[in-house]
Amino acid sequence: MNARYTAAFLPLVFAITAKSQTTNDTIKDIGNKLSGGETSVSEILSNKSYMQLHSLTPFREVIKQNATTRKINLVTDAEPGTRITVSGVVMDVSGKPLTDKLIYLYQTSSEGWYSDTAAHINQNEGDRRHARIFGYLRTDTAGKFSFTTVKPKGYPHSDLPAHIHIEIELNKNKSFISELLFDDDPRLTGEIRTRSIKENFLIAKNSNTKDPPLYTYLIHISN
Repeated sequence: MNARYTAAFLPLVFAITAKSQTTNDTIKDIGNKLSGGETSVSEILSNKSYMQLHSLTPFREVIKQNATTRKINLVTDAEPGTRITVSGVVMDVSGKPLTDKLIYLYQTSSEGWYSDTAAHINQNEGDRRHARIFGYLRTDTAGKFSFTTVKPKGYPHSDLPAHIHIEIELNKNKSFISELLFDDDPRLTGEIRTRSIKENFLIAKNSNTKDPPLYTYLIHISN
């Protein structure tokens, strides 16, 4: 390698390595604080200074490993859009609550994007693995869960309705996967609504509240 090229290239390598090490240290510190009870998943996800970490797998794993039954906030105070509260009850077909089940949530922003740059959308399972607005929590002893977020928007240049992806881990080999849809979504009409119902997506109405709107989902899962 040319000596001049090497001299110019090495500072860049060192800078990237240092940034990567700093990021790893930050994620490790977050994990220690979460496991030690010094902070919460909600506080981490709603902290603007950590937003650049949201697409990173190690950060998401730390959030997953420290998921609890507490209500969480998926967005920062600066996130554009209408604040909403989403709650749900997870039950089997007989109405028995499914307790301590891990729930994974991810969604678009109020502009319909999964990320600030949208670069990951071209990658395999990019939205699922790297969506900027996401969270993990667990069902409580009554099978309930709750979180606050901004109301998502359907994808740009599409007729798909707004939705929040939800995955509920039932055991190591089985998960319930669906979408949370909104009854007042202007896109959720006609054939799109009919198809959404056929595909067993979950639709909820606003429970007559304005600040913030509340959507409650009853989720029945067969064995």
